[in-house]
Amino acid sequence: MIVWKSFGASVIGPGHVATGQPNQDAWAAIHRLWGDGIVVSDGVGSRPFSQFGSRAACLAVPSAVRACLGGTRSRSALGQRIVSHWLSLIAPLEPRDCAATCMFAFRVGGAVQFGMLGDGLAAVVKTDGSVVSLSEDKTEGFSNVTAALSPNVTEKDWRWMAFREEDCGAIILCTDGVSDDLKDADGFVREFVGAHRELAVVSAARHAHEMLERWPAPSHQDDKTIACLVREEVADE
Repeated sequence: MIVWKSFGASVIGPGHVATGQPNQDAWAAIHRLWGDGIVVSDGVGSRPFSQFGSRAACLAVPSAVRACLGGTRSRSALGQRIVSHWLSLIAPLEPRDCAATCMFAFRVGGAVQFGMLGDGLAAVVKTDGSVVSLSEDKTEGFSNVTAALSPNVTEKDWRWMAFREEDCGAIILCTDGVSDDLKDADGFVREFVGAHRELAVVSAARHAHEMLERWPAPSHQDDKTIACLVREEVADE
């Protein structure tokens, strides 16, 4: 029998500790009758209520996915529903004050769908050992400008990828507080999955939290969040 387990961790960055600000990252696990998934969001640091925006993003994604199951399953429709749910969750706050990125992956109907709005890293370790990822291209324009949830999000702002469920061994999502420091993203993803896939969920989460607390880039001031969804085969009882 195949089951999907999830774990993750989020730590506040030294910059926010110094200024007395809250952690503006958020993540959530999705385990429903219709499927499994994870969501990660990074509140835009310059916005006063971005921590609410990131938490709302983690609630908006599963609601939007569930709403799309009974009708059209197009990527465009899903992206629109995520934004719509997010706007309703942050009301009456102004959307510009709650801007946040949105990354997710969910397993449903025999496929794993990824979506990404903004920066960070979304990666899958396939069952053949290869790694495929989505990340924001910061080689052009200003590296500190990223797409975020807002009423003005369009289809072209999202990036997507999808795989057959049986081809996916593990999925990792992480905010730019992690991804921006990675010189070898594929190697990091493989090592992280290898070190955590056999652990119980509670132990894996603890190890992930300790890793982020000891992050080896002391000059990096940003919050750091990572979430993982692992495909596991267990014996039928």
